[in-house]
Amino acid sequence: MPRNLVVCSDGTWCTPEQEMGALPCPTNVVKLHNLCVADDRQLTYYHPGVGAEGTLLERVLGGGIGVGLTRNILSAYRWLCDHYHSGDLIYLFGFSRGAYTVRSLGGFVARCGLLDLSGKSDRQAWNAIQRAYDRGYRKREAASKWSAGCSFLRGDLPDGGVGIHLIGVWDTVGSLGVPDDLVLLDQLLDDPRNYRFHDTELSALVRHGRHALAMDEQRASFAPTLWTGGQRPADGSLLQLWFAGTHSDVGGGYAECGLSDGALQWMIDEATALGLRINPLLASQLAPDPRGLLHDSTTGVWKHLRTLPRATPCVAAGSVGSELAPQVWERHQVPPLTQAPYWPTRVLAAGDSASVAVYARQHWNTTGLHLAAGVSYDLSASGEWLDSNIACGPAGARDGKFKIGEVAYLFGNALGEAEEIYKRVTGKQGTDWWGSRRCEDAPWFALIGMIANQPNIDASGTPIEGETFVIGKGRRLTPKRSGYLYCYANDAWKFYANNRGHVTLSVSRR
Repeated sequence: MPRNLVVCSDGTWCTPEQEMGALPCPTNVVKLHNLCVADDRQLTYYHPGVGAEGTLLERVLGGGIGVGLTRNILSAYRWLCDHYHSGDLIYLFGFSRGAYTVRSLGGFVARCGLLDLSGKSDRQAWNAIQRAYDRGYRKREAASKWSAGCSFLRGDLPDGGVGIHLIGVWDTVGSLGVPDDLVLLDQLLDDPRNYRFHDTELSALVRHGRHALAMDEQRASFAPTLWTGGQRPADGSLLQLWFAGTHSDVGGGYAECGLSDGALQWMIDEATALGLRINPLLASQLAPDPRGLLHDSTTGVWKHLRTLPRATPCVAAGSVGSELAPQVWERHQVPPLTQAPYWPTRVLAAGDSASVAVYARQHWNTTGLHLAAGVSYDLSASGEWLDSNIACGPAGARDGKFKIGEVAYLFGNALGEAEEIYKRVTGKQGTDWWGSRRCEDAPWFALIGMIANQPNIDASGTPIEGETFVIGKGRRLTPKRSGYLYCYANDAWKFYANNRGHVTLSVSRR
């Protein structure tokens, strides 16, 4: 009788025993693993996240840059090889880098199949798996070049291959490299070979894909990796929905789990409809709450690192069910009293206009304006803000009058020129050193706009900003892609604390 084989891969530093304030706070991966019926008709496998095991150095490197992820992929692959029988249905679930793990595992199986390891010693089995992974998956070599002495398990696909029934993931994070702005670590540790073989396309050999994404996560190094393109089988499906909350509000890991229980309940509903067997008595303990506590993930060490708004869909009724989870719309319409409002949104009609304040001290000013691709807008700004004691308008600190505080600008300009040389030499275009202007092509303290419409992250760990442009006193803009508008004063990232004041931005749709 065909069985279900269920693989669960946890997020960075995550384990079943983790606690917060002496309260258990397992991720959705742990909860789903516990919810699964385990018997001879459904076998389950769980692996802690990268950085959760080993020495202190291994835990730091695993959590920081994904060291050990390959080992997790190979371990799960070995488990599938040891247990798969033709006709079995394979389910893969993961969160964060664990989501990246199972997506890579799915690609590995789709590319190379499952090895028949019967009759091999442990050493022979691991050597065969490593060879298949290195040459068949990473280097994309034909099986004839690496499979000598190997045999394969027969699946139920027409060509005898093994398919994946479902990959279900929460907030895939593809940061396997080191972000380019962390210069020293980037040079010492960042090896493109660690991530170039991973792709973001969902294989046609994966019948169903489900992805829950976090609307409110802004840590730049946690940029999401969505599935892109790819042919779906006739009986297949792909659904990626955005949920309210930050990274662990969606994937779990907080003791206050009203939001993450919502993302888990959605995944359970989708997976059980596709044959996964869940204990209903345990599932009844879930308590989804669209107005649950939304946590701030930019605390501790994260408050010192860069942030970047995500390229989210427009919060509108027409997006619910296709791009937005219903809980997002419910929270938007009736937000919790303690965390209101939630994603205030305005879409300008032809001839409409809106004005917003842009504060000098904020790295990202949320305007709430969702701009449409291919539509022209007129932007104008007025007012005065201060960089320490340097007063200037939205055009920036370039009035021809030298002030003693502008000595820092001279240093920043020199650093910016060195940064441009570094970019050309290394090819790392995402570099943005802490003492240089965020937008090198604009004057210090000029008003800058960014539409959060950035393409998918490439897994190198370097945040990709959306469409960025100088507003200054004013300009006309026609966005290339739709997205929310964010604005900021053009300062060095680490020097916003001494900024004061605001300018007023007016946006008119033509």
